[in-house]
Amino acid sequence: MTRAIILSCALAALAPAAAPAQPSFDCDAARTATERAICASPGLASLELRMVEVYGNLVDRIGEDKARPIADVQLERRQACEGDAACIERQLLTTIGIFRAEARAASANRTGSGDAALSDLRSALGQQAEATPDTDGGTGISHAEKRMLGAEKAFARLPDYRRRNVQGRLRDAGFLSGAVDGIWGADSAAAVRSLLATARERGRNFPVQNEAGADALYRFIDSDPFYYEFIPKSAR
Repeated sequence: MTRAIILSCALAALAPAAAPAQPSFDCDAARTATERAICASPGLASLELRMVEVYGNLVDRIGEDKARPIADVQLERRQACEGDAACIERQLLTTIGIFRAEARAASANRTGSGDAALSDLRSALGQQAEATPDTDGGTGISHAEKRMLGAEKAFARLPDYRRRNVQGRLRDAGFLSGAVDGIWGADSAAAVRSLLATARERGRNFPVQNEAGADALYRFIDSDPFYYEFIPKSAR
């Protein structure tokens, strides 16, 4: 072995190991199983950083005093995953969706475009939505078909991670029996149809034949009220 090769091997041995995944918090101070799992996974660490970025945008929109309680609820759920990587990923994605929905709602309020976001997230929970008359314009499309078409189009507008999150929540709530794959199909349509019927029985109405109403439905599925009202404790 030549001196050059020996020197190269020696330098390689002295080179620092690749840096571990680093989320927004100090991994050396990680105390909970969930924090340690995030530190051990580059994917989870990257997702956690993305969540913090989205949270910063929410703080800019509504202020720390209003944003912090929302984040605290999500943190509690994430810590309850107890190191389960799949659970942590699902909760991080859910949190990102909730932060974005709150930020969009705040922007809509400031710009006066309340119709696009149903004024704010709370009015998007189905309590203030108004159904529109069922006029098919001679197309022969039934009201039920228009509702499902509206729900399908709104689902397609969601980014992939949100489509999967919606399906995951529908599954946890017992509405979806099919795959969580981000693809709209018969199972997803049946799950949405069942949720809409159940929501109406509980006093919530989502006019999903309209773009704003359909978008509101998916924000509702991302929200805390859906989590506590429709998902049993055994699935949380």
